[in-house]
Amino acid sequence: MHFQRILNKNKLLSSGIKAQKFNFLQKFKERSLLGNFNSFRAGLTHLIYPDLCLHCKRALHQNHPFLCYACLSRIELVKWREKETHHLLQQSLNDPYLSFSVTLYRFEKGGAVQTILHELKYNNNREIGLYFGRLIGQEARSKLAGLPIDVLIPVPIHHRKRFDRGYNQSELLAIGISSCIDVPVKSNLLLKTRNTKSQTKVSREERSENTAGSFSVSEHIKEYTSIALVDDVITTGATAGSICKALRKKNKNLQITIFSLSIANRN
Repeated sequence: MHFQRILNKNKLLSSGIKAQKFNFLQKFKERSLLGNFNSFRAGLTHLIYPDLCLHCKRALHQNHPFLCYACLSRIELVKWREKETHHLLQQSLNDPYLSFSVTLYRFEKGGAVQTILHELKYNNNREIGLYFGRLIGQEARSKLAGLPIDVLIPVPIHHRKRFDRGYNQSELLAIGISSCIDVPVKSNLLLKTRNTKSQTKVSREERSENTAGSFSVSEHIKEYTSIALVDDVITTGATAGSICKALRKKNKNLQITIFSLSIANRN
């Protein structure tokens, strides 16, 4: 009798395990079928309505965002000239104590990088900021060993401009970077208090004067020893230079790193 009860329990246990295996296999098949269907649908959509390269308007390969291979191949990568670029930044910002810098691309007028920046700033294409922010973050992560950064500070825009645009493009880049290097974004440490003209609309000589006294730094900056300033493009360095001066006025020993999507040649 006792033996029969044990046998019955084993049968029930065995049938339960079989049922669990069956349910697992069913769910696995359903998910596989759903995944295959979604991949097929995405492929078909791309075939009928292909995404276009933002710069040349040719069809993009699936899963390759924003720029085609041809346009990407024409962009000069800064990483092949890192020391030269860092020295250029130090000169542009008039800051020989700049700790570190990561810049992805060389900016050329009329090139693909200019198209990317225009889409990011003026066409509400926020995913560009997050995507290229992640690329900056991946590049930084491989080079930041031994250089701790407390916070990421996006270069701010005036609150009126932010209201009109709906976002700050440098903050989107910072969020993308943060997702790779696990450093928080603090947008409230630095504010732009004066609604200046766009730097693209004033001469090279007027840019420093245009940005002077435009930024307000929070007293909380004194709590940090090392920060990274995040910008979309550095042209003459006037904006970033003004910010570095304002930051060091509040915290003279602050270590500053620059993360930027692009940098222009100094002519």
